[in-house]
This record gives sequence, C-alpha cells and structure tokens, in this order.
Amino acid sequence: MKFRFNIILFSLLANIIFAQLFPNLCFAQNLDADTLKLTHRESIILRDSCPQVEKFDARQLIVPGALMFAGALGAIDSDNNLNKSVQDAMTDLSDGRRCKVDDYLRFLPSATHLLLGFTGVKAKHSFKERFLMSATSHAAMLIMGYGTKYIIKEQRPDLSDKHSFPSGHVAMAFTGAELMRMEYGTYWGLAGYASATAVAFFRLYNNRHWFNDVLMGVGIGILSAKISQWLLSFERKLFKMSTKSSQSSTIAAIPVYDPNQRAVMLSLNAIF
Repeated sequence: MKFRFNIILFSLLANIIFAQLFPNLCFAQNLDADTLKLTHRESIILRDSCPQVEKFDARQLIVPGALMFAGALGAIDSDNNLNKSVQDAMTDLSDGRRCKVDDYLRFLPSATHLLLGFTGVKAKHSFKERFLMSATSHAAMLIMGYGTKYIIKEQRPDLSDKHSFPSGHVAMAFTGAELMRMEYGTYWGLAGYASATAVAFFRLYNNRHWFNDVLMGVGIGILSAKISQWLLSFERKLFKMSTKSSQSSTIAAIPVYDPNQRAVMLSLNAIF
C-alpha cells in the first residue's frame, strides 16, 4: 500500500512539473493575433499594449501552490513515510559520500537568465528588465524561504542544524529555472529545470534535506519567479522604464582567484 501511494505521489508531481513546463498543452491557450485574425497594425498594438507574459492568471498559482502544499504536509507529519523512504534510498546510494556541486550549481540558472541574452539568444525583455525580475524574484525567495526556515526550525536529516525546511538551495535554483523558462521559452526552460533538479537531487544525496523540504523549495522558487513577472509592469512605472526600452547594454565579467581562500569569484560590471 505504501509503495502504491509513493508511485501515485511521484506521478502527481511529474504531471505538475509537466504542466509548468508546457502550460499551453495543459490549459487553454491565450488569444493572440492569429487567433483573432487581426491586421498587422492591430497585432502590434495588441502586443505593445497588452503583453500576455506579464498578466496575472490565477492558474499560475496551481503548480507552485500544489508543491508548497505537499511540502507543508510533509513538515506537519513528523512520521512521514515518504521522507524516510527517500532518505533511506539516498543513504544507500551515497554510502556516506558527499558531493558539493549543489553549492555552486544553484547559481547557474539565475546567472544564465541574466546573461544568455548577450549570446544572441532572443530574450523577451531588456537586460534592465531581466535584472529587475531577477532582483525581485530572489528577494521574494529569500523572504519566503529563509523566513520560513527561522519560523519552522526543522531539524536536518544529518542533525547539523534546525534550518532544514524549506531547501534554500532548491528554491534559488528553481527561481532561476522558472525565470529562464519565462524569458527564453520552453526548451531553455528545460535546461534550467534540469540543472535545478540536479541541485534538488544532491541536497537529498548529501542528506541535507528531507523530501518535503525539496518540494517546498521548488514551489517557493517557481512562485518567486512568477511574482517578479506580475510586478514588472509596476516596476516599469516606478523606475520610469518604457516597454520599448533598448536591448543594448554592456556587461563585463572578470574572474578573480583568491589564493588564500582557494576560491574563484566572478566580478560583474554592467552599464544599462
């Protein structure tokens, strides 16, 4: 019975993520110029005055809401069989080994969202707007994620501290992944989600989180990216930015190596 329940839950989660990556296959498509048979001039007016990508739609809450609800249920149930099953499986897989790739990989989707537009890949927004969306989404993620950590104080599986719920690494990775999907489309979004899923896997592999911590982190990450999308119109007005703002910006990335700390850093300088 427990095995059947686990299979059903994993299938449900797979369908939730599929709905997030391919929304047009799961929901009715938004009306566009082709559907309405508009003229070229009318389609331009529609595109400039009513950007669909930034409109709030309550259906966008379904995926992150379901993930956060499932994660919260796991935190409430102290005798969660799924948490224990996943932890046992990961303990057998890791056999005491640890891999720190998740400490670095969590930054990759967010960095890609900001910089991929400079490589020739078509972006939906200017660098200024991408920067605003990134700042807003990560602020929302920090408030929801780390605020919850210090309120709930859940013990980590490795007993290192009481900041297990939710996973901050996973929330950051999925924030960037969803920003990539919204900005560059489904296929780049798949790459971002693959990277973020690897972060989630290694948080479990390293025995740093329970499974429900990861679910909550995924939900918070996706929701944080959505929040930045919904607030962009307001931020445009606040910072007096035009929807037709120039795509031209200059950015310089300078790698720095600290021999004392044995650390590699990247210094970014941008001119909007």
